[in-house]
Amino acid sequence: MDLVLHFLLPFGAILLGLLIIHEAGHYFTAKLFGVKVLEAGIGLPPRVWGFRWRDTDYTLNAIPIGAFVRMLGEEDPADPQSLAAQPKWKRTIIIGSGATINLIAAIVLMTVSLMIPHDVSRSGAEIGSITPGSPAEKAGLQTGDEIYAINGRRAKNTSDASYLIRLNRGETIEFTVKRADPRTGISEFVETDVYARWDPPTYEDDCGVEQPQGPTGITIGATSLEGPFQYTPEEKADLEKTSREAMIAYRERLPSDAPDWCYGGSRFGFSPFRDDYCAELSDERRERAEELKRELFPDSEYTCYEFQPGPNYQIPIDSESLAPWEAFSRGSRLSFESLIFMRNLLWAKVRGFDGDGPVTGPVGIAQATGEVVEEAGYLQLIALASSLSMSLAVLNFLPIPAVDGGRLFFILIEFLRGGKRIAPQKEALVHLAGFMGLILLAMVITYFDVLRLVNGDSIIR
Repeated sequence: MDLVLHFLLPFGAILLGLLIIHEAGHYFTAKLFGVKVLEAGIGLPPRVWGFRWRDTDYTLNAIPIGAFVRMLGEEDPADPQSLAAQPKWKRTIIIGSGATINLIAAIVLMTVSLMIPHDVSRSGAEIGSITPGSPAEKAGLQTGDEIYAINGRRAKNTSDASYLIRLNRGETIEFTVKRADPRTGISEFVETDVYARWDPPTYEDDCGVEQPQGPTGITIGATSLEGPFQYTPEEKADLEKTSREAMIAYRERLPSDAPDWCYGGSRFGFSPFRDDYCAELSDERRERAEELKRELFPDSEYTCYEFQPGPNYQIPIDSESLAPWEAFSRGSRLSFESLIFMRNLLWAKVRGFDGDGPVTGPVGIAQATGEVVEEAGYLQLIALASSLSMSLAVLNFLPIPAVDGGRLFFILIEFLRGGKRIAPQKEALVHLAGFMGLILLAMVITYFDVLRLVNGDSIIR
């Protein structure tokens, strides 16, 4: 049931809605310009129900993923009411209207999400550590500096700071930090330029383990926390599981000559105890503590281990709701910035870098949808739908055969050739080849999406 409620239904509803408005763009512009629409369908065949009105079949189909508008003569201009028989400017509008509607929908959805009251962290952001030799160190940033702004945009929390750094990968970005004078305690603003690398190198920690660096070589922590608070049993169990997995993965990477203290558990929340302390534990706790010792620290000189996480601080949260004009301005900016993230991700993949995340298909997007619902609730699906709508717009503007951009590309070729068209049979063959290529790519991406699900890996965490 959770799979249906958290993954399939939200994802299916979002995708179907976005595809319906995409096809609605084609439908209404085709009707406006007198192109005959043979069928407008929701879902993919086989047909379940339908009716005919004004020479158009309106259908509901069995596979509830997708929608389509089938126009007369999409490549064949023989009939004057066909799409192919229309002037270039009309065909451009009809074919490009679907992606345009998705682009507009992305801005509208993001605007709406910012107008609805939502939680915003007011944790602040400070530099927790700086990797030796990194761009941040060369630029003069220091541990403890509070990040005030990046490229002139206010960084109110750790999420803002990380977002602005990733947005500007491959560029030199301006950091504005607040730095306290160690002698007087008075803070001053310091500005410095830092390069955000595409493919940062790893570095060796004190135990000789290769660790990743961020684009600038800094780790970012919160400056304002509330608490400490008591862990619930469920939170402690989840944290122990995560810590155990991290500790095992770390020990597997330790070199054979690493110092003994590198094999300890304190950095992961596991505290070691000697015989006298272990003997004072209850039978249940001692058995559990000795089991942890055997499983995680077989070579340790200590007798038993217990998981004792550090203080559980809470990030201060405010509720924010923007006025319509502010929400539209910020929503438009965020929507178009998502294009930069797409470009960065694809560019990083092409050059063999890790990028900012995996390339996903429908299964991966469904997984991300479920994780968003689980982590942040259904309200955040509006912002996710905005990002997905922008992705659909971009995909359909690209000159890929079988999608709208591929058809627009043939119109451009026709224009460059002085109105001479490529034969309809040849164009149809190109689109068929492109469709088969997209299906093959989707199968490959879906394979890796399913593999990630089977392995229990996350997309957004």
